[in-house]
Amino acid sequence: MLSKNYTKFLYFLDCDLEKIFKNQEEYICCKDGCSYCCEDGEYPFSMLEYEYLMKGFDSLDINTQKKINENISNVKKNGKGSYKCPFLIDKRCSVYKYRGIICRTFGVLSEKANGNLAVPFCYSLGLNYSKVYDEKTQKISLDMIRKNNIKIFPHRFNLRLSNIINMDITKELELDFGEIKRLIDWF
Repeated sequence: MLSKNYTKFLYFLDCDLEKIFKNQEEYICCKDGCSYCCEDGEYPFSMLEYEYLMKGFDSLDINTQKKINENISNVKKNGKGSYKCPFLIDKRCSVYKYRGIICRTFGVLSEKANGNLAVPFCYSLGLNYSKVYDEKTQKISLDMIRKNNIKIFPHRFNLRLSNIINMDITKELELDFGEIKRLIDWF
């Protein structure tokens, strides 16, 4: 059964993420209708996130549910690797309120497990952090920051799923996220 404490957790997480996105807004180009991050990925989801996502799915009208089920079937037929999120319909998330942590955190600079910089891939499309990320050096460029008259230095955040689900608040709320696997593998 889905924990009511998970919605409390999401409230706190979303409040923190709102501050992070506000702090980094000079670099972030995400806007309504932009769906590049949903069109090619693997989308790691914990069991708890998946259960919450399905709560959102259950609240959708039958035609939208049918479209999502068709999308899931198509992704499964195409095999392994990255894929378009089956919940993306007409470039919009059909279950936005119920989206996973990876969806909530995508767009800001973060750290990989090895500590290296993880830049949202959309920088290569001229979007997030493209004004300051030097692809050749794979670093934030001080020259590009000066050239673009940037006021706030870009900051990397530790937004890996493994870190988020182990925050103090998850322990306080006694949340069990369960197994983590690709979203499509939950179906």
